[in-house]
Amino acid sequence: MIRLPAFSALLASVLLLCPAVARADDGDIVVQAGHEGRPASCVPHHVKACNVGTSGGGAREQTWTAAVADRATQVLREHGYTVIRRPADYDEHDTARAAVFLHFDGAPACASGASVGFPSTTSRAFVDAWETRYRAWFPYRFVGENFTKNEHEYYGFRKVDAPEKMLIEFGEMTCPAQQRWMAPRLRAMGDELAAFLMEQVPR
Repeated sequence: MIRLPAFSALLASVLLLCPAVARADDGDIVVQAGHEGRPASCVPHHVKACNVGTSGGGAREQTWTAAVADRATQVLREHGYTVIRRPADYDEHDTARAAVFLHFDGAPACASGASVGFPSTTSRAFVDAWETRYRAWFPYRFVGENFTKNEHEYYGFRKVDAPEKMLIEFGEMTCPAQQRWMAPRLRAMGDELAAFLMEQVPR
């Protein structure tokens, strides 16, 4: 039998040797703004490929993703949803009913457009519902699903346990026509995203 003082000392030594476990948050929906907080967040979070995103028309992607994420979060919270709002880099691992990761594409001018990425665990119905809604609103190209490895294997998917996870590229910032159309509609994009999520994740 291990005497109590000896056991306490053993337990303390084991805990000291264990790596720190990131706090987990539970909520209805995770909303991540792509590239937000970079480059300052890269070193503290040991990010090797510190991608700060694209730009166009004098605007930066990380500013736009934050604007859309903040608006969607505001609307969802006003409707009673618990939203976990995340920047590009963070230590926590979340649990939610759905998670969306927001981006704008950069490409040789006007070679791209809107698209989505998702893991195999995401339902076809979730993906189709967003594509149908966004195609009806966005007047430019929809270039496909998981058409790059980074979309299909997005690192954010590993940071949340949720049945529905999707990366959304709202359009191409490096295409002047798309950039001009999107610039005054960031708030409306947040509204569209919130409406979609409320339909797919009912209270």
